[in-house]
Parts: sequence; structure tokens; C-alpha cells
Amino acid sequence: MMGYSMRFLKKVSFIIIIIIMLLVIMIRMPNSENNEILIKNVVIENSENVKKIKFNQEINFDSLILKAINKGIPLAFKVTLRVVEISDIWPTKTILKKVGYYQIEYKTLRKVYRIEDINGNKHEYKYINEAIQKILKVEDFKFSFIDNNMNYNLWLNVALDRKKLPKPLQVNYFDRTWYMNSNKSIHQL
Repeated sequence: MMGYSMRFLKKVSFIIIIIIMLLVIMIRMPNSENNEILIKNVVIENSENVKKIKFNQEINFDSLILKAINKGIPLAFKVTLRVVEISDIWPTKTILKKVGYYQIEYKTLRKVYRIEDINGNKHEYKYINEAIQKILKVEDFKFSFIDNNMNYNLWLNVALDRKKLPKPLQVNYFDRTWYMNSNKSIHQL
């Protein structure tokens, strides 16, 4: 009788420990809404053979992310643009996939914030607020494709590229601070 009750108590205590660990992990995870990137005001300009896209973003930078920027850790954001052909019969077909990057970085020796925009142009700002305002506007992201007079949509997604973060930040699996991304923004071409 004693042996059976001891095994039962060991199983119950093990289950209680697992439940407590899961609760602690769930409490430590921040809201995913805080890490969401909102894409707004998308404008598609048509030129001769090249199209340009402009859009604004809304990004809530956590205090931990702002500290990381001020310590010189660069943050690279990945913009994924897809042109897809919409068909009533067949599934959507990707015509074009283009990836671009923009980055914010603090240069500690010169005490300036450097922004590299999506076209590779570099801008420098003395204050972080000015640099963040610049990074929230993506302008002149160029793309082109052969238009066969079909029904095309533009799918747009922005995410913080965690692969370009330093390795210690990549390893911390349970810290959701670095999981910043947007929902797919769909626009008619």
C-alpha cells in the first residue's frame, strides 16, 4: 500500500511541476500585439517598365530593443514582396518574389544613428527619434514583372530578420521580443 501511494505522489508532483513551469513560461511571454508591424498607406506608382512602392509602418519598439540599438546592435528588417496571379480555377501562382532589407544601427564612436534604406542609401541622424521616423517610411522599393493583363495582387510582408542578430540573441528561444513581423498586406495591381 505504501509503495503504491509513493508512486502516485511522485506522478502527481511531477505533473504539478510541469504545469507550474508552463504557467511561468506563458506569463513571461509578452503580447504578440506589441511586436506586430502594421503596414499602412501603401502607394504603388507605375513608370515605364518599373513599379515603385511606398508605405508607412507602425512599429512599437520595446525598451529592450531600444537598449540594444543604443549598444550598437544593428536591426535589419526584411521586406518580402510577392506579385501573384489570381485565378478562379487554379491556385495562386507567384510571378515575382523580391526581398529587400533596411537597417538601423548606432555608431558608438561617432555617436550617430545610421539608417540604410531599402535601396542601400545611408542616412545619419543624431537622435534616435529622427532615425526611427526615417525607418518607418519605406520609399521607392522598385520591382518589375511582365504584365500579361491578368488579375494580379501584391503581397507585402515586413519582419525583423532574426538571422542577422548576434548569436546570443538568436539562441534565446523563449524571448518573444525579437519576433517582430507584420501580417500579409494584399493590394490589387
